[in-house]
This record gives sequence, C-alpha cells and structure tokens, in this order.
Amino acid sequence: MNHELLLSRLGEKLGLPLVFDQSNQCMLLLDDCLMVSILADEQDWLFNCMLTKVEPESEHRILKEAMRFNHILSHTGSGHIYFEENGRALLYQVRVENPQDGDEIFDQLTEVVNQYEKIHSDFH
Repeated sequence: MNHELLLSRLGEKLGLPLVFDQSNQCMLLLDDCLMVSILADEQDWLFNCMLTKVEPESEHRILKEAMRFNHILSHTGSGHIYFEENGRALLYQVRVENPQDGDEIFDQLTEVVNQYEKIHSDFH
C-alpha cells in the first residue's frame, strides 16, 4: 500500500483529512497540545514529537535525563530521543518499518502518543 493511501486510512480512523505536503510530511495536532510530525521516506515512516525546548541554563540536566530515557527506550524498542540543534529542541522519534495498513499505523501512533506522554511529563 502506498504512503498516501496509508495516510488517508489513518485520517479516516482519526476523522481527519490527512495529506502529505511537498516534503512528504504531515503535521498532526492531537488534543490541541501534541504536534506529531509524520514523515514518509521510501519504505518507512517516522513519527516525531517535540518534548521540550532546551535552554542553555538547563541543557546539562535535560540532556542527562534524555540519555536516561534513551537507555529505557532502547531496551523496549520504543524509539529514541534526540537533540535537534538548530531549533534547540529535544524530540522523541519512532520509526515504523514498512507499514502495511491503516490499522497498523493507527496502533503505532497510539503507542507513540502513550509513550510520549510518559516521557514528556518528566521534562516539564
């Protein structure tokens, strides 16, 4: 199934008209507070969620906490946290390898949101 059709199926499940932009990305706002970037490459999808802005005065503490979470996430295969230097943002990212149907993508998105909520609360 192609990416556009998968995204359309996800949109149907969410009750939203979802489409990829020119850069093959779709921005999804959930509950008026969580912005999820869905990016499709050749076969896989990437879900990205911003955890927090990293201010210079809290950088050491936040990056140390991110490393602790990355250790936990690596054991469960639940994505990873990375620092995006240009925007000084800490992001949570999950790769979905070769998704096959709308139900799979919906389940993965639900998992991403649930994991994000657990992680996000520790950074605020």
